Amino acid sequence: MNIDKWMGSYKIRAFQWIDGKRIYFNVQYYAPGQSIQKPPVWDKTIYVTDDAAGRRIVCDFTQSLVDYVARMQIPSGTEVILTAQVTASGAGCIF
Repeated sequence: MNIDKWMGSYKIRAFQWIDGKRIYFNVQYYAPGQSIQKPPVWDKTIYVTDDAAGRRIVCDFTQSLVDYVARMQIPSGTEVILTAQVTASGAGCIF
């Protein structure tokens, strides 16, 4: 899995992390009209557990995950790991 694309004003990157157990998921926000040669307004990274449910959240629900990460307040130096869980009604998340 490798995601490197734009969704509106968000630059999204996702790939399997080097430990083979997590997916690196990075969201960068650029203000409308801002040059991409300048640093983003903000840059947030989380990790998603690399299993079938985690890959489904990243690949099939990318926009929802981007919206969630955008609303997160992640203190500096904090590592966030999201573990998805498949339920009878679909996929859910455990944080």
